[in-house]
Amino acid sequence: MIYIEYVERDRFMPLEIFRYLGNQAAWTAPEDELVGSFGRTMRIGPMPSYLAFWKCDGMKRMDEWETHFHSDAGIRDTHELATHRAIHLQKAGCYDELLTGPKADREALFYIEYFATKAAVTDDQIASHFRARAKTHPAAALNFVLRRIGRLGPDPGAMAVWSLTDYVALEPFTRIDLDTDPFRPVDVGVYRWFGKEIL
Repeated sequence: MIYIEYVERDRFMPLEIFRYLGNQAAWTAPEDELVGSFGRTMRIGPMPSYLAFWKCDGMKRMDEWETHFHSDAGIRDTHELATHRAIHLQKAGCYDELLTGPKADREALFYIEYFATKAAVTDDQIASHFRARAKTHPAAALNFVLRRIGRLGPDPGAMAVWSLTDYVALEPFTRIDLDTDPFRPVDVGVYRWFGKEIL
């Protein structure tokens, strides 16, 4: 499962403090892996502007997180408390990984497509569709295709994360006509790895 935190920066919080605490590097639980930490760049895309992708062991891990945060250790975790004051966690979601590609390159330019799916469409149908799309666009690496679990996540409910070398490579990719695509994005955003984004 991928648990996504949707984060916004408090404009009254100095950028240096936000970037120091917002990368969430202090969370070192071996059960969790930060596989994506994306900041909207050049103001292209929807808000919230930041997304943190946590790979974890399903809903069982949600129970364990709640138990930890209610525990004495969780309550006394000063770094975690400071992090929650420095970043504005606006919402979150739980997602199935329909497709996982190459590990996100922290130097890449990321392009995230947000799309909707009908309940009758299977995970395999979605994954197959995006695999076929990826084969026709070798300049774009498909890092993730995610679909929210039930309604546990904001609309439109699914996303594809692509990475490219730069804006020059992005331009022909984003000019592709997707009007007849069954998973046509309802919104898109351009991102850098956290800390490399241009506000």
